[in-house]
Amino acid sequence: MADPSESTKATRAGQRIAGAAKQAAGAITDNQDLRAEGELQQEKADAAKEARRADEFAAQKREEAEATAREEELRVERERLAAEDAAAAREERAEQDRQAEQQQAARDTAVRRQATEQVAQAREQDLRRDEVDAVHERAAAEERAQDEEVRAERARRDAAALENVEES
Repeated sequence: MADPSESTKATRAGQRIAGAAKQAAGAITDNQDLRAEGELQQEKADAAKEARRADEFAAQKREEAEATAREEELRVERERLAAEDAAAAREERAEQDRQAEQQQAARDTAVRRQATEQVAQAREQDLRRDEVDAVHERAAAEERAQDEEVRAERARRDAAALENVEES
């Protein structure tokens, strides 16, 4: 099956050639309408090409933004798991200390638990901030992709307007 983009490229190339031919014929015959029609047809082909490029660029930026967001979400999840593992390891050491030194165990355990909770809370706060940052980065990337889509839509409208002018 033929690649649709190749067909579109061929169509645009055909439009440019036809436009150039009309423009040349208009110049030779001193027919300004034919010449202008040829120029318009070439501009239409150029606008369609630019719209396609803008669509491709917007799609690429959207994919990059999604990939970046997924990577950031994975990084945040890995950090969260590492924090949980670290907290679990600290709790295990605290339990071993309690068994070895019963008299000191009650005070040591309370101090360690408090420190562990503060560290875990601080890390959780850091993770929450990282998650918020990731959401903001993703939103900014999606906004950039949306801006590119708007540019592509404008280019399509310009192409349609040129086509309407050509048909008039």
